[in-house]
Amino acid sequence: MDARHQVMATSLAISLVMLVGKITAYWLTGSAAILADAAESIVHVAATAFAAFSLWYASRPADANHPFGHGRISFFSAGFEGALILTASLAVISSGVYDLKTGPQVKDVEIGLAISSVLAVINLALGVTLVIVGKRHNSLVVVSNGHHVLSDVYTTAAAIVGLLLVALTGQKMADPIAAILIGFLIMYSGLKMMRRAFAGLMDELDKGFHKRLNDAISDCLEQCDIHDLHDMRARQVDNQLWLQFHVRIDGSASVDQAHDAITAFEESLKQQFQDFEVHINSHIEPLDRSRHERDTQNPDIT
Repeated sequence: MDARHQVMATSLAISLVMLVGKITAYWLTGSAAILADAAESIVHVAATAFAAFSLWYASRPADANHPFGHGRISFFSAGFEGALILTASLAVISSGVYDLKTGPQVKDVEIGLAISSVLAVINLALGVTLVIVGKRHNSLVVVSNGHHVLSDVYTTAAAIVGLLLVALTGQKMADPIAAILIGFLIMYSGLKMMRRAFAGLMDELDKGFHKRLNDAISDCLEQCDIHDLHDMRARQVDNQLWLQFHVRIDGSASVDQAHDAITAFEESLKQQFQDFEVHINSHIEPLDRSRHERDTQNPDIT
């Protein structure tokens, strides 16, 4: 089991612990803010379970029915997780508004504060670990789950603030107000996650990665016997990078020489992206010698 599967298994186990802890805290305190936090955790358990399945499914090798592999499920996983978070936010906001109308019944604030603080620290450590491991292995599933865990930390922090205000001021209305704030925090996190999933499904490249790819191509062109490169297409799916392009080579070169030149270029490019599984589909074109030979240029990725 690699690091991605290890952290996802840990995330699923801890999400169950978080849910039990928050439900216990709500049962002891009657806090609307803690109930809102627990509602988000119910969603988180379901989303993490689906994310763990998606990570397993995405790692399956390509087959006859899926010649480009199964990695695109990671975008569905992120979108599904975002949609669940968005649904939870609406329920949380409704709960807070209801308590504002009927009057909060919060009690034993100190116990709620203690439990929520411990859970927040555990989730913070888990969320940071998930994001680090996910980025290291270019796994959208793990990164998205990490951001979801961190959003859970923010909601718990908002619940803690609400309980602190109740403890310090005696104003119980601070509790449902904190619950409503938690709802909007959850909503923002869900919408952001869904936006990222849609971008992946539409093959949108991150601006930073776009620049990295252009810079890498320029470096490789300077080192290899290729005049220029055009009609570039790029697709990133988790830790897989798919590239296709046309290259111009001197028309007087033999087939072997042209093959050696493009092979050297592709190998040089793969060295620039050792953190990815790189798949390249290239097309060789002869340089038009009737025109003025162009200098190597930085291609623009479309």
